[in-house]
Amino acid sequence: MRKSTLLLILAAFAIRALAADPVTVEQLQQALAATHGRPDKEVAQKLRGLELTERLSEPRLESLKAALPGDESKQTLLALADESAFLGLPAADTLKLAAPDSATQGKTVSRAADFVVETVSRMPDFFASRTTTRFQDTKMTSAMGQQVVISNQGFHLVDRVSATVTYRNGREVVDPFAGKKRGKSYTSSTGLTNWGVFGPLLGVVMTDILKSKIGWSHWEQGPTGPLAVFRYAVEEDRSNYTVRYCCFRSENGEMKEFEAVPAYHGEIAIDPASGAVLRLVVKTDLLPGLPMERIDLAVNYGPVEIGGKIYICPTRSTSISQAEALVFFGFMYYVDKNGKRSHDPNDKVQQFTRVNVPLVTAINDVVFDDYHRFRGEVRIVQPDSVEQDPNPAPSAPATVPSTPPKQ
Repeated sequence: MRKSTLLLILAAFAIRALAADPVTVEQLQQALAATHGRPDKEVAQKLRGLELTERLSEPRLESLKAALPGDESKQTLLALADESAFLGLPAADTLKLAAPDSATQGKTVSRAADFVVETVSRMPDFFASRTTTRFQDTKMTSAMGQQVVISNQGFHLVDRVSATVTYRNGREVVDPFAGKKRGKSYTSSTGLTNWGVFGPLLGVVMTDILKSKIGWSHWEQGPTGPLAVFRYAVEEDRSNYTVRYCCFRSENGEMKEFEAVPAYHGEIAIDPASGAVLRLVVKTDLLPGLPMERIDLAVNYGPVEIGGKIYICPTRSTSISQAEALVFFGFMYYVDKNGKRSHDPNDKVQQFTRVNVPLVTAINDVVFDDYHRFRGEVRIVQPDSVEQDPNPAPSAPATVPSTPPKQ
């Protein structure tokens, strides 16, 4: 009894000791300035003890990363910035411009709807590189010879995976590169499944928005000028946005993939001149009682050259999920009526039931780059390199086009 009590005390102490301190973007900058000249590991540990209350923009993120001493602190700062991707910008980063009148707002949203239709319909077949860096905030440690789960201890790197994403005939296909994964991973498919980032997602959300509530929020600085930011809310009966998460343990003990079409809300940032959507935030409104409590996505878009032409494509996305930690690197947790623990849900000696385990917050940071036009390739084989049939069958004369086919 004393040993079990001590374990609980140790676990509780670890959680409290590692609770994050809320900071603004300005306070984060001051904290990092105070660590100048300190070792990489020490700076990373300092960052793990912080939690932003404002969104850290990409320009500020890149500026702060450049001054950090090493990879560990840079990865930790990236996770901190990703966690803040769904928050509002600091007042200093918003533009103090007057809100447009309602007629102008309506024209801006309509221009964005036209842009989305044209973008999806005119997008060429292409392929791009996708690099996913995954973080989570829960680890397992050992105390008194037993495993203790410690939550909220700051985000740590799970793995980094590169893949080729092919967009062809309006559909996305992902082909993983071999040998590009680093770090530990219990399964590369665990967690939130992102889909449709190259067009279908925008089309689905914009269609839902036009049938739902949307209103003015603020101006913020974009790459080439002010962006008009609107907030929206889509009820469940008007939603066509599907979320998928792998995996959770059902009542019969089987591992299943979660899929739902929930209500959601968020922000959409529009270039008022062109109607281009340059940022999209989707925050789901999940019903209580589900095995996860949060599934959110933010996508940044920008100009990309593909085949000599400029298209607005995803440059970065951030997804964050919060779900029951059913699996910790292969460990399952069950207890009997006396509190005895087991890792085997089919224990033949006593009847065990699953413990209420902590929630794991997981982040997927995704960077898209190296865009190329997808073209078919024809290989011309020289006649003398082909084995000749001594008795060839007669054939009709070949017809050669006078001009080469268009690519």
